[in-house]
Amino acid sequence: MKKFKFTLDRIKQYRIQIEEMEKNDLSALRAELAELEEQAEKIKSSIIAKSDELRRLYRKGAYPNEISVANRFLTYKKQTLEMKLGEIEEKNKEIEKKLQDVIEATQEVKKMEKLEEHQLEEYRKAEQKENEHFIEEFFGAKPNAEA
Repeated sequence: MKKFKFTLDRIKQYRIQIEEMEKNDLSALRAELAELEEQAEKIKSSIIAKSDELRRLYRKGAYPNEISVANRFLTYKKQTLEMKLGEIEEKNKEIEKKLQDVIEATQEVKKMEKLEEHQLEEYRKAEQKENEHFIEEFFGAKPNAEA
């Protein structure tokens, strides 16, 4: 009997490649998200630092232009932070969609694996029947040849 070969092996390999690509894309998106979150944290830190500086300026009795510059900087950083948080929210949505794509790709690979398992089981049954038939012929034919 021929060696077992899964008839849909090419399709299975293709689906495995798609699954790997989806997982790699998901990984890249998560790395981008981590970078965005790091940037947001830096912006928050600069806002806190400038707010502290502004409080010191108020206590010290700073010039109006110094206070005005600090306030404009804070306003700009707060707007930048809001934009960054919007980017983070969008990236989370992309990740959620990509995660669904990974799940679907994984399910497709699992289906192919189950089909392969089923074909292998059928192959083994056929092989066993062939072996049984060979044994029956071998042992069944010998006594007739001697008689």
